[in-house]
Amino acid sequence: MPWLVDGSNVLRGERENDGAKRELVRRLARFARAKRTRVTCFFDGPEPASFARGLGGVTVVFSGPRSADDLIAERARNGRGWSVVTSDAALAARVRGRHVEIVAPRELIAEFDRLGAENESGDEDWASWFSDPKNRTQF
Repeated sequence: MPWLVDGSNVLRGERENDGAKRELVRRLARFARAKRTRVTCFFDGPEPASFARGLGGVTVVFSGPRSADDLIAERARNGRGWSVVTSDAALAARVRGRHVEIVAPRELIAEFDRLGAENESGDEDWASWFSDPKNRTQF
């Protein structure tokens, strides 16, 4: 099930901090890999200089002059089975009924914490990860 994340909403007080945005994208990439899913993370405003548009299974979208909520609602309208991460009641109301699951940011953060606890020992199964063709790049 693909995920649409209202990144500015998840970051709350840190929404203007580019370092916090990068850390959220890193955490989402670990989440996407562990869950074998795709994530699109939306941030309000213009794209900062030198900010990657993707990392692993995560695509990053900056809304520019539009609101990230509008972009998320459009994406949810064009798909099915999305999980939308937001605590914004207005956005949740806009996408509800479009075959989406609304996930509170605290639930996503709790999942990050669970994944971090599972990998605290550093014993990630790299051989298994690289044996999957989608995780390799041939030169």
